[in-house]
Amino acid sequence: MSGSDKSKRIRHPVATKKIVFIGLTSALVILIVFSVAASLSSTRRPKQSPLAQAIGVEQGGPLVGKPAPDFTLTSVNSSAEHLKLSQFVGHPVVLNFFASWCIPCKTELPEFAAASRKESGKVDFIGVDENDTRSAGSAILRSSGVDFPAAFDGEGQLASRFHLVGLPTTFFINSKGTVVAAVAGQLTSAVLNADIARIIGS
Repeated sequence: MSGSDKSKRIRHPVATKKIVFIGLTSALVILIVFSVAASLSSTRRPKQSPLAQAIGVEQGGPLVGKPAPDFTLTSVNSSAEHLKLSQFVGHPVVLNFFASWCIPCKTELPEFAAASRKESGKVDFIGVDENDTRSAGSAILRSSGVDFPAAFDGEGQLASRFHLVGLPTTFFINSKGTVVAAVAGQLTSAVLNADIARIIGS
């Protein structure tokens, strides 16, 4: 065997150690990143009821058990009209955040329209149009048959105050102004009716 053949088979010890070190360091970094991500996911994800787990929406959140943040916004249908959440204290409230560009919202809003008519006098329904145009928000309300009041939040001012992570999001508020339940995702009529019953009875 020639000297050149031997040199091809023998790796320099320093180079070998460097490769091993880089590999171990990379693996350690990846492990740390995944561990932190898993930890954040488990602490931030609200607890889910069995019913919510079955339909793929989340129930809970940081506002549950606390007073709903008050706000004053203009109406979707008219910039001259104002809507204030605190004016509804004394009545249970279903507060739904939606937008015209949100596909699940388009499916969900007719359910809210029907429920608001069914529960008229028992529960007040309020909509909030997020990150939208007033004309588009007004159009989706008309096409969905919604006749309950809806506020316009075109710049998304309320997103951080209500800890919104997506649309639609619905808050169920009792007559004292306390958030009883918060649901992120499209509601079914079963979940909607169950949470309405909770705020009527609390």
